[in-house]
Amino acid sequence: MRTLQLCAGDQRRESGCGKGAAQLLLLLVLTVGSGQSLSATVTAVFVQSPNLSLNNTTDVTSPIHFEATAESDLNVTGYVVYFDNQNVYQNYLPSLNTWVILPPSGTHSIYIKAWDSSGSFLSTSAYSVNLIGVAPPIPPAIATRLADIEKPAKFSWEVDNDPGVGGQCNDGSIGTWASNSDPNTANAPKSDGNGQHFLVKSKCTYDDSLFFWKDSQNPQPSHTNFLWDFWIYIPTSTQNGYVQALEFDLFQAVRMSDGVHEFMFGSQCNYATNQWQFWLPENGDLQWVNSGLSPCQFSSGQWHHANYFVQRVTATGYQVIPAKFSPSSDTNTDLRFGTLTIDGNTMYMGGLAHSTNPAKPKWSPVLGIQHQLDSAESGVTIDEFVDEESVTSW
Repeated sequence: MRTLQLCAGDQRRESGCGKGAAQLLLLLVLTVGSGQSLSATVTAVFVQSPNLSLNNTTDVTSPIHFEATAESDLNVTGYVVYFDNQNVYQNYLPSLNTWVILPPSGTHSIYIKAWDSSGSFLSTSAYSVNLIGVAPPIPPAIATRLADIEKPAKFSWEVDNDPGVGGQCNDGSIGTWASNSDPNTANAPKSDGNGQHFLVKSKCTYDDSLFFWKDSQNPQPSHTNFLWDFWIYIPTSTQNGYVQALEFDLFQAVRMSDGVHEFMFGSQCNYATNQWQFWLPENGDLQWVNSGLSPCQFSSGQWHHANYFVQRVTATGYQVIPAKFSPSSDTNTDLRFGTLTIDGNTMYMGGLAHSTNPAKPKWSPVLGIQHQLDSAESGVTIDEFVDEESVTSW
């Protein structure tokens, strides 16, 4: 007879698994009969997050933070997270530390399985969790943060007034940041004298212009999680009736086995219907799809804080993280829309979209963001001020 200890909790004591709600001891007894051999080498799986209980249902928010380690007399080589017996995350790493986007939809079961280099594995028991809401994730220590994008040192903001942007005409420009009236930029969130001022002086009813920033030196091809954060101000001179839509996009282009894939995490507040729309598949193509999340119009004359969390995932909708990223090992070819937080109110976006491959127009690897202003009237001016913009990825 061989006894394997399976623990869930934050720490292990030298004598074995700790006691209490956060430290549970499960005994798995393997009996070897006559003529049988035992080759299992994964001896324990320790779950640090979430804080699970065998006796009670644990309340969690989405995305769920999963953190676990395992022990084996060989190297631990991977983990799978199961949600209602479905694989929702897999890696080929010696430990587990991830955020999994799931619909906030009541009570479900979860368990984690770990492998070692021999192919042997061990699973935790199934735990009950109750998804009670959504909240943006906390980036891990290894994350990379691109800060002060509103006034970058290396790459400048550009205006795209090409007809391909959309609209009947395109008359956008970048204005001066400093203002003593509306807004008083000395009172901006960062108050460092840096920021972006985008504006459209419409010459037709649907006058659309795109403002973008991109970093071609650090496309972060091994990163699949993106937390985008910024502050936005719409002055009182921009009336709601002037605006057709305000668009906010994060994009990444990654070289994969069959060429460069373009990932466009597109979102916009459609002022005409006062609801959020996302760039998702519909009728066989990517287009603006109503989300039902309303209202979305930004009240003028005050600063608003926006935060997005999105992921690159496989076609199943969940991530597979290789031991080492390369064009041949990266299979995260799709986009998962996670959470959108406006002024502290977090919403579940949901939705799965495919990347464009080959990327059209032909793109090189890059990471970037863009804002677009679309008018609803001719002869009006739309202003948008942006401050303290950053992208954190891992």
